[in-house]
Amino acid sequence: MDWATILPYAVQALGGAIGGNILGALTRGGGGLVGRTVIGALGGVAAGYAGANVEAVSGVTSMWSNLIDGENGVHLANLITGAAGGGILGLIGGLLIRSKD
Repeated sequence: MDWATILPYAVQALGGAIGGNILGALTRGGGGLVGRTVIGALGGVAAGYAGANVEAVSGVTSMWSNLIDGENGVHLANLITGAAGGGILGLIGGLLIRSKD
């Protein structure tokens, strides 16, 4: 694998980790910092995969790539897609996974 193949997934995972941590922290759950990060990163990559394979999701994510011209627009679209997917799973994880304290 080369960097061009790995980079979109890495950016989606980073966006997902950020989105998952924010929404997981707001709901005071999600298994702590590590749990929210893992849940968010998985959600970010899953949202990116859905964006590439589901027409309804790809229509929304393609709009984000027009915010910036050039290759950076694609990276921004991957970051926003990852943050949305991670945020959704972070919200669900925050509501369902609670600490025992």
